[in-house]
Amino acid sequence: MRRPLVGHEQYQGRLAIPYLTPAGVVNMRFRCLQPHDCKAVDCPKYLSADGAGTNLYNVLDLKKDSPFIVVCEGEIDAMSFSLAGIPAVGVPGVDAWQKHFARCLEDFEVIYSAGDGDKAGSKFNSLLSREVKARPLRFPRGMDANALYVKEGAGGLRRLIEG
Repeated sequence: MRRPLVGHEQYQGRLAIPYLTPAGVVNMRFRCLQPHDCKAVDCPKYLSADGAGTNLYNVLDLKKDSPFIVVCEGEIDAMSFSLAGIPAVGVPGVDAWQKHFARCLEDFEVIYSAGDGDKAGSKFNSLLSREVKARPLRFPRGMDANALYVKEGAGGLRRLIEG
């Protein structure tokens, strides 16, 4: 295992998630990789660098030639859709939504919201329905885009879009 950069020791053993733009990396988040329930052991599932702002994740997909885009509750779900060939951006949770994100979505005919199949996901879908008139995608209870991708592959995510 490589040594972390000076000042990044607290992120060692975490997945580094870079927020890429055409200009380069604008933010980083770090996800816990330990095989435990983070809430049960009082471990933050995600960490952000001190002073880091909130950005949309995977903004390169905003440039894809598509009449629609999926707005996901989380970075890994956005990765899953993007790997399935479906343009997607991520918001790091419902409370991280910022009104100016809507401007980034103005060129799309259809916006889908991909909140997880839980209470927070329902709140995420409701918020995006109000903010950008998003059409919610429905995941089985307790599942999210990544879980569906792992279980059913790209076809599972495509079926959600196709209705």
